[in-house]
Amino acid sequence: MQLTGASITEAALDILRQYGLADVTMRRVATSLGVAPGALYWHIANKQALIASLAEAIVAPVLASGTDDPEALCAQLYSCALDIRDGAEVVVTALGYPEASLGTALTQRFEEVVEARVGDVASISNKRAAASGLLHMTLGAAAVEQSGAQLAELTGRSAARSEHDHATAVRLLLNGLCSPGV
Repeated sequence: MQLTGASITEAALDILRQYGLADVTMRRVATSLGVAPGALYWHIANKQALIASLAEAIVAPVLASGTDDPEALCAQLYSCALDIRDGAEVVVTALGYPEASLGTALTQRFEEVVEARVGDVASISNKRAAASGLLHMTLGAAAVEQSGAQLAELTGRSAARSEHDHATAVRLLLNGLCSPGV
């Protein structure tokens, strides 16, 4: 197999799915690909860039989604983040990486769906704030749920699902944005 950024990301995703973010090291990814760790750096600049690449793969369906419904987009991001072990943590970490374009892409996508829903009912600044709030609330809810599920797995307890609460919170935020006087 030829070593590419995509093959490195796929190998890292496999490790992430099986073991979690703590085990996604450049050395472990290189070992899984049968190459020296230094070979990865021709394609991926550093660990932060690898995390950004993982996050882009995790949220690719969200960015490619044609929906103009903010509730559907939030549900899709929530699901994508939960589908992969530590997925929410990976995406949140990548949003803080200044060289990654993911934060801008997700923010623009959320602004588009809020604009489609709200139109001229709210100010531009309120629509931007709502889009940012939906994005951060969705990732935060997914991160809390993933942490709770991991704790439940370790303790043998059942994990509480908050999908319904998240969907309700999204609706409340959107309804509030459209309320008179906002």
